[in-house]
Amino acid sequence: MRVLFAAVSVTSHLLPMVPLAGALRAAGHEVLLAGQPDLLPEAEAAGFVTAAVGSARLEEDRRRRMARVAQQQAALPGGTWQPTWDQLAARWRERVDGVLGDHLEIGRWWRPDLIVTDPLEFSARILGGALGVPVVVHRWGPETMSTEAAEPARRALADLCERAGVPAGLGDPALVIDPCPPGLQFPEAAPARAVRHVPFNGAGSVPDWARRATGDRRRVCVSLGSMPAHLGGLSLLRTVASAVAGLDRVEAVVPLGPELREQVGELPDTVRVVDPAPLHLFLDGCAAVIHHGGSGTALTAIAHGLPQLVLPQFNPALAMCGERVAATGVGLNLAADTRPGPAAVATALRTLLDDPGPRIRTAAVRRDMAGQPTPADLVPHLESLAAGGTRRPAARTG
Repeated sequence: MRVLFAAVSVTSHLLPMVPLAGALRAAGHEVLLAGQPDLLPEAEAAGFVTAAVGSARLEEDRRRRMARVAQQQAALPGGTWQPTWDQLAARWRERVDGVLGDHLEIGRWWRPDLIVTDPLEFSARILGGALGVPVVVHRWGPETMSTEAAEPARRALADLCERAGVPAGLGDPALVIDPCPPGLQFPEAAPARAVRHVPFNGAGSVPDWARRATGDRRRVCVSLGSMPAHLGGLSLLRTVASAVAGLDRVEAVVPLGPELREQVGELPDTVRVVDPAPLHLFLDGCAAVIHHGGSGTALTAIAHGLPQLVLPQFNPALAMCGERVAATGVGLNLAADTRPGPAAVATALRTLLDDPGPRIRTAAVRRDMAGQPTPADLVPHLESLAAGGTRRPAARTG
């Protein structure tokens, strides 16, 4: 069986699918990932064979837009960008128009039996309709966007579907896979087939410092995500650093690339900036996690039994993750509209470290996570889906 994976150009949408790709390869199936050029190095490091779609310009344009959003956020009363569905759909259409031709070309050439895609790579769903191949949507964590986006996406992409030879429009996926434990997922999310979250935050080596004891200090990981750090998260990091400096016997480790280290400035002695490394390689030595609301970080923290403090920045998806973390009791959420200062962050962190409640609740959700079917358990079902496909030649774009 040949399985084509697809993801938008955001690493956090790709990485949750890596364990399933590995399970498929271990079962003897061929796997190929189609993605934009800037995503391919991370995908190849994770073991994917890749094929490029679109151009680097598409991602450059997206990053410029996000930078403008971050600059405008400071003036927003609520502190979080709240786009309309029509605004989002227009951006999805622009992106799909730039990659769909390449997806169709790859599909005609490689002839996949099954397509697995992140929820926002709509061109993969159009490709599935054009080829008559089942499409599986793989969620990234707690979210409702894959449910709420269905109708706006159908309206915005109708003409591109027609051009690709799919006059019926954007079809529903044959299956939705969800690595989010049921208790953490939004109740209004559409039904999905559960799969265990297997922590994978990228390829790398265990840092030397992670193997050393912390003495009587409790170590806290501060992970603000690559995009939020670039787009205004450094001021938040300084707030967190001030909070940690005021706590007794607490140290923080902050993974940051060299270009961002120069911008941070001087930090307290108890805040250590380290080279970027995948979270799952060093969280065992930590007592808590402070992060930006990334679903991958939230799920990895739970998998390691760690309570978490979410400080979501500008993006509604990050805020949604924080809401579920707080609602589930596995951590605390200081929403962007509260503009938390060092005192608020210090109080929240002290609660996570000293109150057993969040740790007990995290342990319960961790047990639920461990009880979910593994990616390998899903392979026979995916094989059955592929066997039921009605493959047909893809129409040429014109």
